Amino acid sequence: MLLIEKEPTVAAATSSQAAGLVGQVRNSVERTRLAMWSVETFSQLQLDERANPGWRQVGSLRIALCEDRIDEFRQMKSVADQAGLKVDFIDNRMAQQLWPAMNFERVKAVLWCPSDGYLQPSDLTMAYVANARRMGVRIQTATAVQSILVKDRRVIGVETDQGRVDCKTVINAAGAHAYHIAKSVGLELPIIPVRHEYFVTVAAKGLDPSLPVIRIPDATLYLRAETNALLCGG
Repeated sequence: MLLIEKEPTVAAATSSQAAGLVGQVRNSVERTRLAMWSVETFSQLQLDERANPGWRQVGSLRIALCEDRIDEFRQMKSVADQAGLKVDFIDNRMAQQLWPAMNFERVKAVLWCPSDGYLQPSDLTMAYVANARRMGVRIQTATAVQSILVKDRRVIGVETDQGRVDCKTVINAAGAHAYHIAKSVGLELPIIPVRHEYFVTVAAKGLDPSLPVIRIPDATLYLRAETNALLCGG
């Protein structure tokens, strides 16, 4: 297997800019179980002292500020129960104990998932790279793909600025550019890249890496600790 990357190193573009949140509470059993499998993978990778993803299983608090959101949370908990994911409604007092610096006075409901967490996206990528290389995967950086070669509706190779690579299978892992690569061989990939921003505050008392991730969908807001500061986005 060969990984082709146009940048000088992997995780040089959008991967390194991700917030690194890992949430398993989803709106379908299939998506929930896929996220649970990801958490199992991150936990295994974290055991490698030489290359781990900086995985912190600190849990997550999902905050409801209105009654309609509570109904949504109840549905999400029902899905989690079907998938075998431990999720519970907790009262504001317990939420306050988990996040002492947060004001929960206006909060209508809190959904707690203890096995959620966050990681460092660049570290995760390099952990994948280290494990892939151990399994014999070759990684070729600073190589731009120019076209996917197709014959009789089957992939036969990839043309790059470093020459042709013959192959029978191509995995399209181009992130924000995946749509265009799929389009070049006549496939319609139903994804839309979305640009969003987050910021990191200065260090402050009461913030530490063990704090749970917080999601406030009514405010389209998420936040997590970043060392002794706060990473906040939406």
